[in-house]
Amino acid sequence: MISASSNKHLAIVAWVLQVLTGCLFLFAGASKLFGVAEMVNFFAQVGYGQWLRYFLGVLEVGSAVTLFFPRQAIYGALVLFLSLVGHIVIHALVLHRPATFLVFLLALTSLIAFLRRPQPTHGVVP
Repeated sequence: MISASSNKHLAIVAWVLQVLTGCLFLFAGASKLFGVAEMVNFFAQVGYGQWLRYFLGVLEVGSAVTLFFPRQAIYGALVLFLSLVGHIVIHALVLHRPATFLVFLLALTSLIAFLRRPQPTHGVVP
């Protein structure tokens, strides 16, 4: 059985991870949307066009914002998880670059989704 104090510690860990991850993806998404030169060049190398940069920028900013709301954080984390899978595939198969940091972010978004998953109720629902 999980004690109340360990529950509180997990909530604090979840908040810290959510805020740090949210800030990171706000910055990453905004840099895509504002057309930072590195992002424009990166997506030119990918070869799918700049529409992908805008799409992922909106996806990252929107998902990052949801991380700041505990009840919606699981949804933002899951969308970021799927986005990161795509990023990893692009890095590995298209650009032939290592994606170590992206794998770390994938694990981090998985942990946030796990910590913010809906808790089962202990009763019969009428």
